[in-house]
Amino acid sequence: MTGQPSGAGLVAPATRLTRRRRNPAALLVLPGVVYLAIAFVTVVALLISYSVRTEKTSVLFAPFDLGTWSTALGDSYLWSTIGTTLRLGLIVSLITVLVAYPLAWCIQTMRRGWAAAAMLFVVFSPILVSVVVRSYGWQLLLRTGGPFGDTFDSWLYHEPGVILALVHVELPFAVFPILSSIRTIPPEYTEAAADLGASAMQRFRKVLLPLTVPGLLSAMQLVFTLTISAFATPALLGGGRVTVLAQTIYQNIQLLAWPLAAVQAVLLLVITLVVLSLFALVTRLIGGGGAR
Repeated sequence: MTGQPSGAGLVAPATRLTRRRRNPAALLVLPGVVYLAIAFVTVVALLISYSVRTEKTSVLFAPFDLGTWSTALGDSYLWSTIGTTLRLGLIVSLITVLVAYPLAWCIQTMRRGWAAAAMLFVVFSPILVSVVVRSYGWQLLLRTGGPFGDTFDSWLYHEPGVILALVHVELPFAVFPILSSIRTIPPEYTEAAADLGASAMQRFRKVLLPLTVPGLLSAMQLVFTLTISAFATPALLGGGRVTVLAQTIYQNIQLLAWPLAAVQAVLLLVITLVVLSLFALVTRLIGGGGAR
């Protein structure tokens, strides 16, 4: 007597079918992943190689010399620049997320599709313009005699002016992850909370905000990473008074101080990886707390 196919017998063909569907997808992403991996590993290897060599009259020699590292790590100006870079990254990330969060909610609650599309275009249209052009525009706005010059004259070539322009530059990159997070929340959650008597503030504080924290952290992570590696905006709006790590790397490249520029580039990479790890750890801890 032949019985009905067992559960394992039904699961196995389904598993094979799923694997067949995944294989083409893996083949499609493979060239991009290989390209990015080779480029990243090659660049990092070159930077590390340059950082342990010595330069004299723009010529590299000595196969292994940590003198450049010792000089760079003992330079108080470099640490001051790193401090400025991290401070700008933190302030810009916080302000950008605070501006992007209600903006994303506003887009999500728009009932008319054309209105939401128009708002999305307004938010993301700055990306279509070069960051150099946008930074130059802010320079014209804040300069003496400019539209905002009378009120914000002292901001130009100081940190407030750099922060103001960087928030504008990075805002689209914060709206997208927050909006994606908001759109994953089923409307039934807030409706159930309202049926149980929760006020609008209670629904936001106890239901909506905790569910959107991963999106907030992703936005902060992205904005922070982009900010600490920004070059054009601090250079144009800082006017030489606000110097970040990316500028010192560029200045050393211009001076043909390749090992020192490589050391600073490696430091910037390490700082970025440490910050990304911290954000990932916080996201995991919050996610674990939510799961419990």
